[in-house]
Amino acid sequence: MEEARKDWASAYEKAKRDLEREIRDIDIFDCNVAKFLSEFFKAGHLVLEAGCGTGRFCFWLNKKGVSCVGIDIVPEIVKKAAFYAKEKGLPTQFIIADVCNLPLRDESIDGYISLGVVEHFRSAVEVIKAFKECRRVLKKRGQALITIPNIFVPLRNRLLLYISRGRIGMFHKAYTKKTFYRFGRIIGSGVKVEVFDLWLPIYNILDGVLKMLGINEKTRRQIRFAFTRLPQQPSLLKHFLGYIYIIANKPALYFEQ
Repeated sequence: MEEARKDWASAYEKAKRDLEREIRDIDIFDCNVAKFLSEFFKAGHLVLEAGCGTGRFCFWLNKKGVSCVGIDIVPEIVKKAAFYAKEKGLPTQFIIADVCNLPLRDESIDGYISLGVVEHFRSAVEVIKAFKECRRVLKKRGQALITIPNIFVPLRNRLLLYISRGRIGMFHKAYTKKTFYRFGRIIGSGVKVEVFDLWLPIYNILDGVLKMLGINEKTRRQIRFAFTRLPQQPSLLKHFLGYIYIIANKPALYFEQ
């Protein structure tokens, strides 16, 4: 976990301007994951985002009347997100903590989201701990939405780390849908594993090139929006691109496995 913390601290330090933009542009945030957030989490719910970063998903939910708790292991980014929430009067509490050891009571939250977090852990043991903590803090019939990148992103970052001798890129561990499904079973029943946002990993590479070419932010956002509207079902690419997502439900009665 310490290695993951160092990775993210370094990434946030290199992307300070982008972080300011992410927080500033909450009102126009658009992502295919939004449809899941709208479907599962309603006004009056309390949702935890484990590995919240800038808190943008928490803030998006706040606009829908959902209260949130955001947890991240990097103190600097948690403080920035907390300052923004206080300044705007948004109902999100931010805590510096490890997602494998959540400082929350048993069965205290209605929903759990963790988007692009566990693939940075060095071992499956840490991933299992995070899923067990998710199960512990979810109320009965609570829902979890967890995402990881498909194989393309881990391969891309492994290549970048190798070529740059560790200066560019971040550690990503690849997991198959089958393995991710087994993790989901830790939470409970009704586990669904699928792929969405097939084209965004390609856009993320293109965006870096566009930045170097001096393309303005408004144009890049328009291109990104176009990528989110591309067809999501090309069968061969589904096994390589996109983001694997898992939806799991904690049943009313749960017996330890």
